[in-house]
Amino acid sequence: MSKELNQTRSLLTSLGFILNYDKSILVPSKDCLFLGYKINSKKFQVYLPEEKIDHISKQIDKMLSLERCKIREFARFVGLLTSACPAIEYGWLYTKLFERIKYLNLKTTYDNYDCYMNIPQSLLPDLYWWKHAIKHSVNKIKHDSYDLEIFSDASTMGWGAVQGYNKASGMWSENERNMHINYLEILAAFFGLKIYAKSLTNCQILLRIDNTTAISYINRMGGIQFPHLTELAKRLWQWCESRQLHVYASYISSVDNAEADAESRRIHPDIEWELSSIAFQRIAQAFGYPEIDLFASRLNKKCCTYVSWHRDPDAYKVNAFTINWTNFYFYAFPPFSVILKTLRKIVSDKARGILIVPLWPTQPWYPIFKSLVISQILYLKPNENLIISPHSSGRNMHTQITLAAAILSGQHS
Repeated sequence: MSKELNQTRSLLTSLGFILNYDKSILVPSKDCLFLGYKINSKKFQVYLPEEKIDHISKQIDKMLSLERCKIREFARFVGLLTSACPAIEYGWLYTKLFERIKYLNLKTTYDNYDCYMNIPQSLLPDLYWWKHAIKHSVNKIKHDSYDLEIFSDASTMGWGAVQGYNKASGMWSENERNMHINYLEILAAFFGLKIYAKSLTNCQILLRIDNTTAISYINRMGGIQFPHLTELAKRLWQWCESRQLHVYASYISSVDNAEADAESRRIHPDIEWELSSIAFQRIAQAFGYPEIDLFASRLNKKCCTYVSWHRDPDAYKVNAFTINWTNFYFYAFPPFSVILKTLRKIVSDKARGILIVPLWPTQPWYPIFKSLVISQILYLKPNENLIISPHSSGRNMHTQITLAAAILSGQHS
């Protein structure tokens, strides 16, 4: 090795380079100190030196003890955290709120760093995150290969996400429809992640998006100017953090993103009908609150845990008939076409829960329904607000239907 080392030194010297032997490492090593970071080329990881960890830890404790300080001191602290980010996994995510607070205080004081500022309580969760993270300084050196590629798009109507031959889509809620398209584009990408990467851990994912603002806020883990975009980007990244996922957003033209665009404009009027909240409260007060909604979407769910018919970002599972109902006290308001199938499932799983059906005594499934009832039957008389849809503009196609609600059990059938 010494021969090759001498040849390299001679070559560099002959080319006019001046070698600094005080800073040079003449013995090959897979673990070295470079620009204030410890780099391990075998594990492909970056660390902070111990003395820097100790220094930052002391500064975090100091900031936690303060109620106010000069903007200059706060800016210096923010810069210290930023300098540690290359060696702290997800560190950039927990600097954006600090940057925002610094920006707002400088704006109100006309860039006077010597003015005092209050340290808001909203910073405490991020400060405590840093207090823990700095003691476990490590970050992976990323590579340019991805385990999954997801295309997403948003329109004023809804969202769409495509992964390979798999497609998913849905409509916006009333509140979401009032949001800016940049927000909706990030939300569509987040939904795509929740659907296609829910079961993945410790891998890299490529997001294909046709909105440059959404790309910037995802890749930079937030920003300073638009706090609502930063808050959404933070939720996206914290979801990834809990699974050790890393995402990278890349631009794709709208023309090349045609499949996701088409999905974002797809309408699902057949699955968005629901029982009104007032009627559901009557049922819950009579029969108790259920644990799971078996036929729902994120827009019309009646329980925090729900099963969807199509791919849905927050659904517990897709297709209620593919899971076991035995251990749930369920709520089910199934499409009328699958009522008989629902009754059979209650019997086969020996399940117990609340079922809503139309009062149609002449239907072949109605005697089965009556035979499984173990409570009183609550009748809901027809009115225009009994069965609603978030996209029906208040009009209802089911104004002549009386509904029957009861607790059913398949345990004694």
